[in-house]
Amino acid sequence: MRAVAVGISLLTLVVLGGCLVGVPADVAVDSSGPPPNATDLSFAEVSGEIGFNYSSIEGGAGNGNDGIYVADYDGDLRDDVLVLGGESPTLFHNTGDEFETSGALPNVSSPDAGRIQSALWLDRDNDGSEDLLLFPRSADPIYLENDGGSFEQRDVGLDDAFTNPVSASTADYNGDGCLDVFVAQYGLWSDNNPQAWQNSYWETDNGNPNALYRGSCGDGFERAEDAGIGPNDRGPHWSLATSFVDLDDDGLPDIHVANDYYNDTIYYNDGDGTFTRKIMGATTDRNGMSSEVAHVMGNDRPEIFVTNIFFPRERIGELAPLQRELITDFFSVRLGKRMHGNNLLQPTGNGYDGLGEQVGLAEGGWGWASALADLDSDGERDAVHSTQTVVTFDKENPVYDLPMVWLQQDGQFYRQDADEIGLESADGRGISRMDYDLDGALDVAVATYDDSYLFYENQAEQGNSLQVVVDGGDAGTAVGAEVYATADGETQQYVSNARADFQSQESSVLHVGLGDAEAVEELRVVWPDGTERTFEDVPAGGRIRITPDGIEQRLDYED
Repeated sequence: MRAVAVGISLLTLVVLGGCLVGVPADVAVDSSGPPPNATDLSFAEVSGEIGFNYSSIEGGAGNGNDGIYVADYDGDLRDDVLVLGGESPTLFHNTGDEFETSGALPNVSSPDAGRIQSALWLDRDNDGSEDLLLFPRSADPIYLENDGGSFEQRDVGLDDAFTNPVSASTADYNGDGCLDVFVAQYGLWSDNNPQAWQNSYWETDNGNPNALYRGSCGDGFERAEDAGIGPNDRGPHWSLATSFVDLDDDGLPDIHVANDYYNDTIYYNDGDGTFTRKIMGATTDRNGMSSEVAHVMGNDRPEIFVTNIFFPRERIGELAPLQRELITDFFSVRLGKRMHGNNLLQPTGNGYDGLGEQVGLAEGGWGWASALADLDSDGERDAVHSTQTVVTFDKENPVYDLPMVWLQQDGQFYRQDADEIGLESADGRGISRMDYDLDGALDVAVATYDDSYLFYENQAEQGNSLQVVVDGGDAGTAVGAEVYATADGETQQYVSNARADFQSQESSVLHVGLGDAEAVEELRVVWPDGTERTFEDVPAGGRIRITPDGIEQRLDYED
């Protein structure tokens, strides 16, 4: 959601000041500090040292287009990074211990292209190379085909000029072995305000329609207007993020959409080329700004992490009485119940329960893109998200201006002191995690709204780990492959999905934290076409590429 000029001068007064109106008194406060027996986290901002030099130029236009998209575009098992939001899209090539600007990306910054709002890496033609989709505002998507590490623009049938495409994801929803694409759109505040601003009882909304495209590997894409997703499905909400992954454990990728000012939406895959649209429960009636899907709590079905807005109640006291009355009125009427904070949606028999407060993830300020990743390699996924800077009249003491980081232990999340662990104040938007230097620790990059982008090297002590890249080989796409890693009698479950989010895309490398275990006793991989392979006693300490033919490549961690 936007911090805003929606024609409301009150916000100019306080820039969405730090009051917490409409949040129930019984909202749980996040656990803080390190969990018992946990490794202390430690990050160092190293963007200048490693050549990751890029800055935003938006300076306050809408929510910006500041994003970070990670992929191994040249096939060397090292993550490269595409960034948006500056003078032009820039591709950084990973040389091993630093980044250099790549000349592989053609110039796409012509006036006719419009502002590039978001992007998506995908292997459209199953040739083993990551191709790139760029989504401009008010112009047709731009498809760049990867040919041996260089890119050439091609027409693949994507001829819809999207208004505000902020998130896109990919999966093979119809089982033909070719990737399909779902595009989520936000509205334009310059045109109107969300119809569901005050409630979510409207049968329809006034955002921009989302879209689904069928891929055919060779010929390109066509709009899937008969799939139950489109402008006539009562779903043109103000969408901000999406995940394209199997949510109900039936082997078919579904679609979760995080909506601003509305309940979230799930499109359940019916298996016949169509989807059934389901509006999620009132626990999602917030300002959803990310969609991160992972097996967090050890269940067969994955959880969904959705960032939101939370302000501390005590900051109201910084405002004068008249100002406090105005702010209270604004937040009660306009945001109200949507300020409950982040949510972890856990699947139940007939829906989802919101566990954000119970597990300690709710208090995150004004959250945007997120990642669920094992930051200390202990075998449990932790959480991190970028945070929008919000100030009150005490401008020297902004509300939650640092990225949010939680360590998980046994299903409870403990929020870390971001300043103490090396994170810096930033007006963040896109975020991505990757192990750029192949040292076995996951690093974090943040796209900022009004300053230089930040790259945090993870310098915390780590447990053992194994990093897995699933390749489709001759089996078609690997997106949707399931990975089961057993060590010391415990099995972790991963899905090799697109890992796309709000103006972000994470590394496709699966980081399996092992703690003290020195090997994965059993590593089982199930590809979307049903191909299955099992490997025994795979040693920790490196990154491997797996195809249906076996372990094709391994790079050991570097000191």
